[in-house]
Amino acid sequence: MRAGPPITLAVALCSGATAATCVFPTERDSSVHVSLTKIPILFRGEDTVATARAWQMVGPGDSQPIPNVVFVWSSSNPSVATVDGAGHIVGVTSGTVIITAAAANFDKQARAAADTLRVAAPLEIDSLRPKGVKYGEILSIYGVGVDSIFSASLAGAQLIRVPFADTQFAGGTERSKWWVPPPAHTDTLFFLGISGPNGIFGFFHGDTTRVTEVDLFEPNDIIPTTISLNAPPPFAVFPTLEFTNPALAFEPIKRPALAGSDWYRFTHAGARDVTIILSAPQIARTFSTFLTDSLIWDPAKQTYTIGPDSWTFGPKSHVCHGVPWAPAASPSTSMPDEAPADSTIVAFKNLSLPHDFLDAVAVYTAQGRYGLTVITGYQSELPADSHEDDNSCNAADSRQVFAVPFRDTLAIENPHDVDWIRFTVASLGNYQFRLHAFPGVHPDSLKDLDLYVVKVPNPGDPSLSIIMADTAAGSDVNRTVVGLAAGSYYAVVVDFAGTATMYEICAAPLLGSCSTSFPAPPLSTGASTVRQRSAQAPLLLPSPRP
Repeated sequence: MRAGPPITLAVALCSGATAATCVFPTERDSSVHVSLTKIPILFRGEDTVATARAWQMVGPGDSQPIPNVVFVWSSSNPSVATVDGAGHIVGVTSGTVIITAAAANFDKQARAAADTLRVAAPLEIDSLRPKGVKYGEILSIYGVGVDSIFSASLAGAQLIRVPFADTQFAGGTERSKWWVPPPAHTDTLFFLGISGPNGIFGFFHGDTTRVTEVDLFEPNDIIPTTISLNAPPPFAVFPTLEFTNPALAFEPIKRPALAGSDWYRFTHAGARDVTIILSAPQIARTFSTFLTDSLIWDPAKQTYTIGPDSWTFGPKSHVCHGVPWAPAASPSTSMPDEAPADSTIVAFKNLSLPHDFLDAVAVYTAQGRYGLTVITGYQSELPADSHEDDNSCNAADSRQVFAVPFRDTLAIENPHDVDWIRFTVASLGNYQFRLHAFPGVHPDSLKDLDLYVVKVPNPGDPSLSIIMADTAAGSDVNRTVVGLAAGSYYAVVVDFAGTATMYEICAAPLLGSCSTSFPAPPLSTGASTVRQRSAQAPLLLPSPRP
């Protein structure tokens, strides 16, 4: 046994220490090891101090600290980061470096500590994944400070940040997620971000992201994309948000077709409130959204068909018990001449479907970006009235059936809403129908409600019988139907102008309750909507293929 070193070592270890805290390790230096407090990221030009500690193994899985140890520090690459004898580290340039601390009091058998340190700019992208994306897919950005990026684009097309999706990793890096919308195409990423006091950064990241210029659900023109409303919501903080994607695409239309279509099937079990929103403000008035409880692609006829007792909700597509009918249309286009819309918002109250699914078809005539959102719950500009859900005649059949005379205050809860109200007439006679919209937050000149009286169809009827149609501009109707037979009818209120509004509706025998105490029409605040109308047109869902 050596005599000198243990005494010297004991003096070194106990220098400045009390007898109670002094540890006399054995001369077996291999039982000594050093640990470093990990530093995940060090910004270029900044400094920090590393902390090292020495330990001695005193048993299996058991260590005790050794006080008063002097450490020798070193950097594997001083051009990336330097370190002095006190553990003071300075970041020089971006890269990785190994910082080592060894206990000077022990021989080489003592295990030194080594920590891999990253030196980086405050905002530094490491990678983009995946390398190739379609419209509506998510591009993930990995790196340092990427959660501070507030703008990202591919070929000038702004990406859309996915909310509540940033992830911070233990090593100090982050991930942010972005939807890729049209008209993005293959390019390198340009981004802007802010990180603390270091200002704004704008750079091109060198990697190229390949963009396939169709959305992730293609092809979905003759086969629907199925979206389950019973699946876990995409964001835990919004449990009622069942689905959302703001970066979908209406692709270029293939000749000689004049229109394209995207078909979605929302599946769910049981009755529920549900709201469907399709928004495309950049291409307003170039698309129409149709909803139905039954849709089939007929390959022989190259078009869509619906079930024999189905309904549809959408412009020029108000099918009732499988029988087509459309509001009055413009003679020049044979399409409903409704006010321009940049979105379709349809809210259903306690929706129950015979097949536990709801089909939605967006028919478009111009390419561009659109967003699709489905919410469990009733979302509307105005609160649901007492008669909802009445978006179709099939739904109205299960709601309150009025007996004439009746009078009620209802609502167009969302722009371009349609209300179906079923009522019965007990005997042949002359009947008065009145409609009046109440002033709201929009100018009165924008309010334009149409009123139709429609005979409830019998099984096998080839078309609906329109008893009365008031399609004049404005929202005040005062019409008399002469010789209305006993039977069952629908009063159909169509929002022509695209303005949510409350309205009063009344049906009664002539000179009855509808002729007294009815509100006067509101004063005009601007030019009325000018319309030219023709008779009803047949249902037409354009074929998505030539």
